[in-house]
Amino acid sequence: MTTKTAIRDLRVFVTGRTDVRAVLQRVGRGTFDLVLVDGEGNWTRSVFDSAEEAKRAAADLAVPVSDGWTEDLARRMNRRDHWNAPGGQKRAL
Repeated sequence: MTTKTAIRDLRVFVTGRTDVRAVLQRVGRGTFDLVLVDGEGNWTRSVFDSAEEAKRAAADLAVPVSDGWTEDLARRMNRRDHWNAPGGQKRAL
């Protein structure tokens, strides 16, 4: 995926959503994920060739970015995980 395509896809996600924040994480030897999480816990991600490129994309989208997962962002993302809900679907053992 090209950087322009990644930014376009992330922009579609950001449009109409509130309290979107980003997490930057290394996913390979030379690649980085930019994960966007909205206020409801919905998320999307795109892969970039450098941390700087991912941070520029977040700045272009006017989304605050954290280097790595913060506790509040992890909780926000897991909020929509039905596996963790009391009485929710259970994983096979």
